[in-house]
Amino acid sequence: MGDVGRLLAVERELERTFVSEALRLEPAPNGWPVALICFHLAQWRERLGTALTDFQAGHPYSQPVDVEVEEVDDLELPIGCDLPLGQTSVRADQSLGELMALYASLGEREFRWTTTYTTGDAIVRNSYFHPRVHIGTYWHENHEERRAHQLIENTVGELRELWPSPIILGAGLYSLATARVAQGDRESAIDLLDEAAPMRPDILRHAHGDPDLAALKGDPRFEELTAQA
Repeated sequence: MGDVGRLLAVERELERTFVSEALRLEPAPNGWPVALICFHLAQWRERLGTALTDFQAGHPYSQPVDVEVEEVDDLELPIGCDLPLGQTSVRADQSLGELMALYASLGEREFRWTTTYTTGDAIVRNSYFHPRVHIGTYWHENHEERRAHQLIENTVGELRELWPSPIILGAGLYSLATARVAQGDRESAIDLLDEAAPMRPDILRHAHGDPDLAALKGDPRFEELTAQA
C-alpha cells in the first residue's frame, strides 16, 4: 500500500530541522513552544510503542478512547512546560526511531488504536500526521502562514505518494482545503473537500460549522457536500 518507513524518515528530518531552528532562533512564542510540542509527541509515541510491543508479544494492550485523550493531555502538559528543548527533542526523536523499528518488525497488521485499524495507520497518524498538525499550528500562531500552508501542501503530497490511506489522506485533504480558503482559492478548496468526502465523511459532518471554511457557505457545491455528510 505504501512505505511507512520512508514517510517517517521524511518526518524525522523535518522535526530535526524544526528543532534545530528553534534552538537557534525561538523567541517567546505564541502558543506551545517547540519544547512542549516535542514533549507531547514523545508522550504519545511512547504510549503507542508500549501498546505495539504488547500486541507483538500477544498480550492485551491498553488504548485511549477519545474522551480520555484530552484528559491525559490536561494532566501531562504541565509536566512538560518547564523541560528544556534539548531534553524533549531527543526523547521525541528516540521514540520515533523506536516506532520505526517496531513497524519494520511487525509489518502491516490489523491493530485498533483510537480511530485507526492497522499498525501502519496507527503509526502514521500518531507520528507523522499528528506532529504535522502541531508544527503547522505553531507556524500559524507565530504569523508564518506561508510556512504553515506549505507544510500542509507537502503533507498531502507525501501521503499521496507514500501512504494514501483514506483515514489519513482524507484528514490531510480537509486541512489543505482550509489552507486554500485562507489563500482565497475557493474552487480548489471545494474540490479537495469533494475528494475527502468519501474518505472521511465523519470530518465533513463538521465542515459547515468550521470557521476556517466559513467563506464557502452559500456556494452550491459546498452546501451539497455538507448536506450529504
